[in-house]
Amino acid sequence: MKKQLGKKVVVLSLVGAMALTTLTACGEKENPATKVVEYNIDDYVTLGAYTGLDVTEEITIVTDEDVELQLDMLVDNNITYKEITDRNVVDGDRVTVDYVRKAEGEEDKTQNDFVFKLGSGSMPEAFDKKMVGLAKDGTLTFTIDEDVKTTNTGTDGKETETTTKVSATYTVTLKKIEEEVVPEVTDAFIKEKTDYDTVAAYKEGTKKELEETSADNAKTAAQADLLNMIIEKSSIEGTPAFVYNMNYNSICQSYSQYASYFGYDLETYLEAAGVSMDDMKKDAVEMTKQTLVIEAICKAANIDITDEEFDKKLDEIVTEYEYKSKEELLELNTKEELLFDMRRDAAIDYIYENNNVTKEYVEAEDTEETK
Repeated sequence: MKKQLGKKVVVLSLVGAMALTTLTACGEKENPATKVVEYNIDDYVTLGAYTGLDVTEEITIVTDEDVELQLDMLVDNNITYKEITDRNVVDGDRVTVDYVRKAEGEEDKTQNDFVFKLGSGSMPEAFDKKMVGLAKDGTLTFTIDEDVKTTNTGTDGKETETTTKVSATYTVTLKKIEEEVVPEVTDAFIKEKTDYDTVAAYKEGTKKELEETSADNAKTAAQADLLNMIIEKSSIEGTPAFVYNMNYNSICQSYSQYASYFGYDLETYLEAAGVSMDDMKKDAVEMTKQTLVIEAICKAANIDITDEEFDKKLDEIVTEYEYKSKEELLELNTKEELLFDMRRDAAIDYIYENNNVTKEYVEAEDTEETK
């Protein structure tokens, strides 16, 4: 399976359409040859202003609360459970149950060895309350009101969600009670679970890591904003078929890889993610606009990747993405794809360095993402 190379700029949300030629099948390449297809970018793009632009780079300030949140997540990820045999269930316990659920108009549902934590939201709150006080091996029958959500598709194709209340009767047998064991935050805990030796070192190092991530995210957002500005100032007419197909196939392969992580086929994963084939085609259009404008920037700014630079960057990619060799990399990625990636990175660096970037440090609630 193709390993996905990192993308420095996300697909931008743009308005407009582009004349496209016939698509290849999802994940299929028309021509896997490694030669680069030549074309004249001036036939497709009239480049607008690409220097002298103003952009604000908003860097979110990292607080001590952010560091504590990371520490809390570390603790949560290392919670263990101890089986309890000398008391009944209390709120917050993790329990293992068998149950049968019956509701009018619905098929009976039987669940064996179902494990959940009371208060986690895995089951209705009324269900959790009924479990409190139950002894191991005890059986309880009760009826509760539940909210059942259904999704309906109208004649206009729009989906609407409705909530109705149903009366459900459960017969539950409690098989196991477990109590949370929350680890104490000590130097020994930190040394065992992280690359740091002490709590103080962990907090200091984590804050630095968060600040680096915040700065990287802000830079990436500023680069995307600049590219978006340049695209909006440029005129794009048509596209070479192979450029669109390359981007479309890349998107398909990315989704296929995500699907494999969860053990799904592509169709099942897309359905679960709420992504349609039309959505992927639209994303490919936006990626193609980026590709063409980036190529126009490369030409205007005399940006190129020499054979020596290409070979050096192949070595870097092999190391970073853990390919076995350059040969494996070139088997799974065409030369034109790799060159486009390299030229894109060089062009993005160029516009970042040759425009007016004003850095601002902002509180988290002041960033665009939380407005």
